[in-house]
Amino acid sequence: MLIKWRNEIDKIDSKIIELLAERMEIVKEIWAYKKVNWIEVLQKWRWSEVLESRKEIAKNLWLNGDFIEDIWNRIHDYALNIEK
Repeated sequence: MLIKWRNEIDKIDSKIIELLAERMEIVKEIWAYKKVNWIEVLQKWRWSEVLESRKEIAKNLWLNGDFIEDIWNRIHDYALNIEK
């Protein structure tokens, strides 16, 4: 039974990584748009909006908001590095 659960987790982890890669491709497109249109990389209002909405989604799914905030901060930091 443990092997079955581990295999399921492995599949989910692969999907998460694929989705993160897809997200970063969109980040690259956003960066190109911002560059051409002279838009600042970090828009604090947007980041606050994103973070709060993700924490709300997490809350509705019985996940800890601090856990999600930690993850999204890491994702956001990585995205900002792509955009610089």
